[in-house]
Amino acid sequence: MYKLPAALALRKVNDDDQAFLDALYASRREDLRHMPMDAAFIAQMIKMQQHVQMEGIRLNYPEALHLMIEDDGQPVGRVIIDTGSNDVRLVDIAIIPAAHRQGIARAMLQALQAHAANHGKSVSLAVEQTNFAARGLYLQTGFVALSTDELFEQMQWRAHASTGSEVLADVVSATTLASNMKKQGQLDVSA
Repeated sequence: MYKLPAALALRKVNDDDQAFLDALYASRREDLRHMPMDAAFIAQMIKMQQHVQMEGIRLNYPEALHLMIEDDGQPVGRVIIDTGSNDVRLVDIAIIPAAHRQGIARAMLQALQAHAANHGKSVSLAVEQTNFAARGLYLQTGFVALSTDELFEQMQWRAHASTGSEVLADVVSATTLASNMKKQGQLDVSA
């Protein structure tokens, strides 16, 4: 399936993982946790947003794999992957804050890229434009921007585009796309 470094492993999400998944999702919602509201209300709001996210994923990616990422047998994250005919879609990846910056997300990306390359596929994803750490990681691992909207940037990695002049051509294409979007009023770079 996806080859990870020895300490890391993937397994399917099961019902026993729900408490971990709830805590993982809550850890990603700084915006909601800092609202000036009652703690119970905030917890309810986070739970509701988590439910909406998962329903959206199930609706848009019904065949997606929901996998736990484990480090030395302990859960450290979750990844959702949808494999299409020509593309591997990284629907979502989340790592617990205590395991950030330990190379886990990078290892997962590299495993997806190796799998995609072996099957003649690309890897695509969407990243929030304000998630600078994730965007930086994706750029470092060879992803290029294809399009943007007010919230998200669509990115793609292709095996043949990860070396030399092909990457430059893709970056130039993304730059040209951004320039054209700015001229058409579809991209506001002042925000």
